[in-house]
Amino acid sequence: MIRTHILPAIVFLLLLNSCVSPEQLRKETVYFNEGLDTAQLNTYQLVEPVIQKGDLLQISISSRSSSANQLFSQNYTSGPTGGGAASSAGASAGGNDYLVDITSGEIKLPLLGIIHADGMTKPALEQEIIKRASEYLKEDPIVNIRYKNFRVTFHGQVGSPGPVLSTSERLTFLDALAEAGGIEKGGDLKNILIIREQNGKRTMHTVDLTRGDFFQSPNYYLKQNDIVYVQPTKRYLQSTDQTTQRTFQYVSFGLSIVNLIVILSTLFR
Repeated sequence: MIRTHILPAIVFLLLLNSCVSPEQLRKETVYFNEGLDTAQLNTYQLVEPVIQKGDLLQISISSRSSSANQLFSQNYTSGPTGGGAASSAGASAGGNDYLVDITSGEIKLPLLGIIHADGMTKPALEQEIIKRASEYLKEDPIVNIRYKNFRVTFHGQVGSPGPVLSTSERLTFLDALAEAGGIEKGGDLKNILIIREQNGKRTMHTVDLTRGDFFQSPNYYLKQNDIVYVQPTKRYLQSTDQTTQRTFQYVSFGLSIVNLIVILSTLFR
């Protein structure tokens, strides 16, 4: 006959099997809890992102001469294929918008002609435009370029899955994650996936936010069109799995029956 003192032991073993130590929980849920070296934080060199096909660039060209500025003040914009068709919708107070051709990687600027922008950094494109514009302007031209559609997309265990838009190409992973609502309960901090397309190739990178050396990682700054997937932990999947829940309910029910039998047998001895 099963003794009553055995039941608490069984329940204790079940609970012990499902519990996680505080230290293990800290390692899984606290950001940068391992390997943080503050002395190394200033050694990271920012890598200038490159322009890609499909990028929308706002380009302004100016000088101190107002008459010369009119040469580049036409409301030109790039259409879906990167052409230079005139359009009042393409102009803005900060310059005109140009879509980098999704096939050729080119942009077409008024007077300056076609420039192959795909693969260039923003400073390199600015220098190329300055070189060409200098033929028309007496003074050194001033060129400013900014991204109009810098976007990354979050999926999985985050507060607000979907695209995160930025007016700056220097978007850190942490800033973008905050915009996406942060990592939800059950998200795996140690195995976050970044899917990146660059120069016609798709690459995948893994981020571990529990590691302090992430600040030196090349993935600390996200790139245009990155896709970030925060997957659930195995423990979270197990806790939400209906089959596991039903099994636990059956075990609990069975223990209740056994307990009742033991109590009755004790009373009627």
